[in-house]
Amino acid sequence: MTSTGEWLQELTAIPALSGYEDRMVARMREAFLQYTHQVEVDRLGNVVATIEGQSAEPCLMIFAHMDELGLVVRKIEPDGFLRFERVGGVPEKSLMAARIEVHTESGERIPGVVGMTSHHVTPPEKKFVVPSRLEMYIDIGCSSREEVEALGVQVGDGMTYMPNYTELKNGRVVSKTLDNRIGCVLLIKTLEALAAKKPRGKVLIVASVQEEFNVRGVWPVFQANKPDAAICLDVTIATDTPEIRHLGEVEIGGGPAIGLYEFHGRGTLGGLIPHPKLRKFISSIADQEKIPLQREVLIGIITDAAFSQLLGEKGVAMASLAVPIRYTHAPTELCDLEDIEATSALLSAVALAFDQGVDLSRG
Repeated sequence: MTSTGEWLQELTAIPALSGYEDRMVARMREAFLQYTHQVEVDRLGNVVATIEGQSAEPCLMIFAHMDELGLVVRKIEPDGFLRFERVGGVPEKSLMAARIEVHTESGERIPGVVGMTSHHVTPPEKKFVVPSRLEMYIDIGCSSREEVEALGVQVGDGMTYMPNYTELKNGRVVSKTLDNRIGCVLLIKTLEALAAKKPRGKVLIVASVQEEFNVRGVWPVFQANKPDAAICLDVTIATDTPEIRHLGEVEIGGGPAIGLYEFHGRGTLGGLIPHPKLRKFISSIADQEKIPLQREVLIGIITDAAFSQLLGEKGVAMASLAVPIRYTHAPTELCDLEDIEATSALLSAVALAFDQGVDLSRG
């Protein structure tokens, strides 16, 4: 049986920039097919596994995005350097000297590094300044545009952080793209549990696309299947490092976090205030299973849940579960494997217990 760490190491090494997710689409489809023959891929690339329950109703959808943020080649300079645009919320402050891969249309993975001015010749006024993405460039070791093109690199090619999965002490790991390959691991583990024991109602397990780009890639799945309720799986920010302890109480090693209030707060009026009764149902299962559940209130994040809850004639009862991580969207993020295990146990218990007795009414 593949361990959580092994799944995470494998999946974080697969490049899947938003809009370029085909490698992950293929791998998630393959993983899902181990547990059910009812697996479909829609035109956008969403991978949907269906587990029929003891009853056709209600329908619970559990979903997590499989795409990642990154870069795209904007221009090839005459001297072989690459200019780029960001895809998703890539922090410029952590891009300097980051190792990346360029993904060509032929499938080649070309290593490179984000260039930076050598420390010894950086003027004093620039030593504490983060340059704009428009000033940055990528070095793939070429000395001319012709050399770059001979490698198959062209404008529009996607770029992602270089795989770097590493085990730390106390069951903690660091890697690129824990956001949201953790969610993908949880989908696989939940599907495994549901294949072993039939749920009461229908359950959809969905690996979705383009969350980092437009947080709407999963919409076709909602529109086609019309679930009664849905749980969005993602990561959340662990507020246990010295500089952000004042922002919340979510900690690495404290177990899954249930969203109570999530709001983007940067120009987008989007976020999630979860369906009260669905949230309470999940909390009751956590209590029943003796799984610690952290409570999350956070400004600055937005997920697929924000707008997909509004789809359909009646809307969708929506809740979010997340695994805490540190250093979100940086080339290296950190998580605790025990948090993933605890979240997996909770998800399986929720999916198995969800039935027509769960009250989703309001008022």
